[in-house]
Amino acid sequence: MKKIKPALIILLSAMLLLVAACSSSGNLSGGNNGGAASNNQANTDAGGQANKSTEGTKLKVGVTIPDSTHPFFILLIKAIEERLAAENGELLVFGANNDVNKQINDIENMVASKVQVILINAMEPKAVESAVQHAQAAGVKFIALGNDDMPYVDVTQTISHKEIGKLMGETAAKWINEKLDGKAEVGLIVSSANQSLIDRSKALEEAIRNNAPGAKIVSVQEARTQAAAQGVAENMLTANPNLQVIATMMDPYGLGALEAVKAAGRDNGKFFINGTDGTPQALAEVKAGGAFRATLDLETAKQPDVTMNHIMKLVKGERVDKIYFSKLTVLDGGNIDQFAK
Repeated sequence: MKKIKPALIILLSAMLLLVAACSSSGNLSGGNNGGAASNNQANTDAGGQANKSTEGTKLKVGVTIPDSTHPFFILLIKAIEERLAAENGELLVFGANNDVNKQINDIENMVASKVQVILINAMEPKAVESAVQHAQAAGVKFIALGNDDMPYVDVTQTISHKEIGKLMGETAAKWINEKLDGKAEVGLIVSSANQSLIDRSKALEEAIRNNAPGAKIVSVQEARTQAAAQGVAENMLTANPNLQVIATMMDPYGLGALEAVKAAGRDNGKFFINGTDGTPQALAEVKAGGAFRATLDLETAKQPDVTMNHIMKLVKGERVDKIYFSKLTVLDGGNIDQFAK
């Protein structure tokens, strides 16, 4: 595999999906896809009926995400802004602060601002459906980032959230079996913010139970932010002094857990924490060789160009694949040097 240049990583703004996310944050942060997803898999075409942009019209794109502090989206947004600037365009960014009503209002505000395309990582796809459809009636095109349960959008860039959970659960189970003699107390930091993240969380737990039957899951807690995940991890460590594994379903949760583990003096050669988004900080922690053992690459380096390609095709009225699946790669101590310096 090719190394991702540090400069390119810094330019990137998840699921999911593409998170799903991270959705969560999306999330790049959609979770109804079951097994491993193939790259750039298409269902139907979405661009043939688009209104073609006119000469001289400034390209204006909006983005709405649940949490504007999620590192995956910070990097993706920065990269999209730079690419739009090269096309004499602009990007309007709206963070919903994990409030679905604000996300609906943000969609309405973007329509009023005459955007041509909206990038969305939806907190609750069903809740925003009406607002999206009203915007589409006004000629706005939608690209879902990480949600695969939004069939009404024009293009979906997604990941298999079930596969994310499965891969990270298997990675945790492998550590338990190889480093902890198949027995360990395990804590999970998960989210039920939307169906995609529910699917990811369930798959994470199932994979650990199926692949490390000697492990005991002693705590399953929810979080929505890195700070909340740190607090949850602190409580887990206090209540369970023999805890050796904290499995999470996105990088911010794992990084929050890492801070708690370090503060407790438990960042040793046995402790295991994971993330899932392949963010620069997560890559650096995996490379450092501490308790943060693994994350996932979601084709992070490709996402800005994939997104920009979809934007331009939609604006020009060209045909575009309805669904784009990102390839998932587990990053751990064995291959991290191929992805980070």
